[in-house]
Amino acid sequence: MATETERRPDRKFWNPEMEAMPLEELRKLQLNKLKKQIKYIYENSPDYYKKKFDEVGAKPEDIKTWEDFRKLPIMRTKDGDREAQRESMEKYGHPLGTYLCAPVEKVVYLSSTSGTTGEPTFSYIFTEHDKMINDEVWQRVFWRAGIRPGDAVLQTFGLSMWVGGIPVVSALQNMGARAIPVGAEGGTERQLRLADLLKAKAMIGTPPVAEYLIEQCPKILGKPVGELGIKIILCAGAPGAGLPEVRKKIETAYGCRLYDSTGGGWGLHHVSCDAPQYSGMHVVCEDYAIWYDLVDPVTNKPVDIVHGAVGHGIVTSFDHEAAPAFKYAMGDLLEVLTETCPCGVPGVRFRILSRVDDMLIIKGINIYPSAVKNVIGSFAPRVTGEFRILLDQPGPRVEPPMKIKIEYGKGIGEKDLPALGKEIGDKLSATLRCRAEFQWVPPETLERAAGAQGKGKLIEKLYEKKK
Repeated sequence: MATETERRPDRKFWNPEMEAMPLEELRKLQLNKLKKQIKYIYENSPDYYKKKFDEVGAKPEDIKTWEDFRKLPIMRTKDGDREAQRESMEKYGHPLGTYLCAPVEKVVYLSSTSGTTGEPTFSYIFTEHDKMINDEVWQRVFWRAGIRPGDAVLQTFGLSMWVGGIPVVSALQNMGARAIPVGAEGGTERQLRLADLLKAKAMIGTPPVAEYLIEQCPKILGKPVGELGIKIILCAGAPGAGLPEVRKKIETAYGCRLYDSTGGGWGLHHVSCDAPQYSGMHVVCEDYAIWYDLVDPVTNKPVDIVHGAVGHGIVTSFDHEAAPAFKYAMGDLLEVLTETCPCGVPGVRFRILSRVDDMLIIKGINIYPSAVKNVIGSFAPRVTGEFRILLDQPGPRVEPPMKIKIEYGKGIGEKDLPALGKEIGDKLSATLRCRAEFQWVPPETLERAAGAQGKGKLIEKLYEKKK
């Protein structure tokens, strides 16, 4: 990790030694760490990882190259985590999963899903070693986004049990930044009032929350959100920061620079850059974890990692103690970019196109909800930007036309809607090659993303309501 003398405010990277490591050296480091991690999980998770390896007839010593590793099948999924948690509760008396590789006494922090189905999932589990790595990769992201020691940073991710909660606050504090840990639980009014009172320079949260604060700031504080003085917004957890129309809306309203980011609790993190046009997220953590181990979302066969490759992203951590991700199918469809970024920083980047389960197929054409969001957002302020794709039956195949519920903007009357619908329909047809029909609703009708996750939703599954 970088020393204090290396962390001058004008320095390009938080950890220059690792973030600017020559590719050949990086690949050697990765392979060395990977071999150690495989041996570690095999020996310390007999009821999960050892069992997975034994099922495919592989031993740790069989994995000698990157190609050997890529041939291994998916070994972990969220559904599998739930079963592993039930088994560990029965066998060990704790619900942290049979994939837990460290003694439970060494676990110092854990996060979970909301448990809306009655069974929370503990995916991200930290020992002190893992927490140190989590701080490090978040700090690399903060640094690239322009956050520096002494900066006040409004934290709007959910604090209660979320991996973007207390661990993010810890990373900010340990780099010398001044966290304002309101969290989503604090509510919109508290977020805005404390950002104003404590002069937040930066904000971290989901894109839907950043958009929601634009709407609410004039109502709560009596002034536009741009007068708060927030100059940096780092978004993660939901689509939006990589979409041109959403970026334009947020950056214009706040007078800020918007950064797209994503990661997790296994030393996994990525962040966009200052290139004039969005060019994907730079991978900043390749010494700790990798996500762009792509597989075909239908066959699960490896996809060649070349510029423009698209596939289901599979996560593997290289240096994690508690519950390492290994061949973990996260459910996101990624596009990998290997050509040098316009910003000049080399290395792999990627875009998140969609959740694998959210991708729709209309007459053989792949449609991503985030792309629909970008088209609809381009018609603001005649629309609010809030919409839902309505599904009468489970995807991915959808019979045309695609049904979309849209909020029209303030000042738009019913007489304006036919012409507006035709404009949006024509643009969807031209850009995404799909026909659509619209169901119009008044402004502020659709639920906003102001809860703990703040992720919002783009698809409404009507067929589930009929059950």
